[in-house]
Amino acid sequence: MAATTDDIRASVSKDIASLQQEVSRLQKMISAQGAEAYYEVRDRAGKAYEDALPRAKGAVAQIRAEGMAAAGAAREHAAATTTALALAGAIGFLAGYLFSGSQQPPHHWWR
Repeated sequence: MAATTDDIRASVSKDIASLQQEVSRLQKMISAQGAEAYYEVRDRAGKAYEDALPRAKGAVAQIRAEGMAAAGAAREHAAATTTALALAGAIGFLAGYLFSGSQQPPHHWWR
């Protein structure tokens, strides 16, 4: 009976050592795959940034040019600009006044 108990212990110890080696191998494999995925994502993000940067610079330059053109036109036609802004403000005020007067107070279900 003692021999079978020792055999069982030896077998269990051998199985545990085998499982520990397998876990270690799996950890190394997962670590390698994680590092590979990290570098791949980092490279893709870098390429996307490099692709988007010239377009963003072009868009900023275009917006700046259009803003300068609009400011120049406003300076050249100050009276028309003032009239247009005053008219837009008056229309906005009138629309707000009309919409606020047409609404009834909300009816809440708990009243």
